[in-house]
Amino acid sequence: MEQIKIKGIDEVIYYTTAKCGLPIYVWRQEYAKSCYLSLNVYYGSLHTEFSIDGKKYKVPQGIAHFMEHIKFNVDKDTTANDLFDPLGSDINAFTTFRYTSYLVYATSKIKENLDALLDYVYNSYFTKEMIKKEKGIIASEINMGKDQPYNRLYFAFNEAMYHKEKYRYLITGEVEDIKKIELEDIELVYDAFYHPKNMFLVVTGNVNPYEIEQFVNDNLNQKEFKKYLNPKILPVKEPKSVYKKQVEIVSPVEVEKAKVGLKISRKKLKGIDQVKLNIILSIILSSNFGDSSDLKEELLENNIITFLSASRFVLDDYIVIDVTIESKILDEAVRRIIDALNHLKMSEEDLKRKIHSSVATLVLNYEDVENVNNLIQNYLIYYHKLIPDLKEIYESITLDEVREVIDAIDTKEMTVVLMRKEK
Repeated sequence: MEQIKIKGIDEVIYYTTAKCGLPIYVWRQEYAKSCYLSLNVYYGSLHTEFSIDGKKYKVPQGIAHFMEHIKFNVDKDTTANDLFDPLGSDINAFTTFRYTSYLVYATSKIKENLDALLDYVYNSYFTKEMIKKEKGIIASEINMGKDQPYNRLYFAFNEAMYHKEKYRYLITGEVEDIKKIELEDIELVYDAFYHPKNMFLVVTGNVNPYEIEQFVNDNLNQKEFKKYLNPKILPVKEPKSVYKKQVEIVSPVEVEKAKVGLKISRKKLKGIDQVKLNIILSIILSSNFGDSSDLKEELLENNIITFLSASRFVLDDYIVIDVTIESKILDEAVRRIIDALNHLKMSEEDLKRKIHSSVATLVLNYEDVENVNNLIQNYLIYYHKLIPDLKEIYESITLDEVREVIDAIDTKEMTVVLMRKEK
């Protein structure tokens, strides 16, 4: 096994590949009293159009989430819960835009839990009856989600931000999308994407990495896997402009809400790699809109807002900045946020403080098995590799680099989504 040393914080992540092609990442914490397992698929809600050997395929929106649900069926009479309940373990799964993750939280019987996870995920039991039954369950979930104000606000924001990107669509799909899913679609997605070479396993806890490698190979060597189809996701050419400058929606909320978003060309910052750019943007937004920022303190003291947060999203061609607020005087709050986005600032002192705080958080993350598992997942999904020198990257950031990023942030392509209270 390869030992990947996390520089500056005295941690090691073990890496190997199973004989069938499944990448395995293990972090050992000898003081941990629990173990966290995640089997992850590079398949999310964005991936509805793809090609195999030059032939193009299109499947309904929401199929990645649908697959997550029906994977819990082992056979006609058995579910994944039936495998894990006798082990005293907690299981879960989630689907994002980019990937699907199957999770196990255990305190003992690691081999048994790992076997159960591999057995139920690598099980191609699907029937028309199962799919028909699941459609009603997921339709109810979709409708319940639409009643949640922040869900509505988030997807209204995505619809306003993007012209063509599939971030516009619900991860679950719409009810009409779910009705279109057929057994053939599920089998196609499973055969194309649920192959060990398109997945990765992360195990964090008080475990022996070499034993984990042996357990995985012992299990998977007993399974037959078809040839990897190596599907290619069809690219989407997203315009540089926002789709809509302003959107208003009405919802039965006590406090009105809004999102202010910017779409910025990545070309302006092509000299800064994606990892460092993500960090710099996070520092800028934290300094200007975070809990310790002067703006947030002032807006809270004057009852202009009741909530404020900011996030960033770096893609190949552009950057999205998203500021979310709650306010009883929404128009004034939005005005103040837009003004702040036009006058972003950072001092040397603020930068040093944010870097020290971020490094401290990075170190603290390695005290929790779930945090480390999530950290590894995020590295692999967003950067396609581990980032062992993250501490060094933080400490290398200069004020000139931060100001270069601030200078590139403009409000030319801005969308404002307002959630008004029902009258």
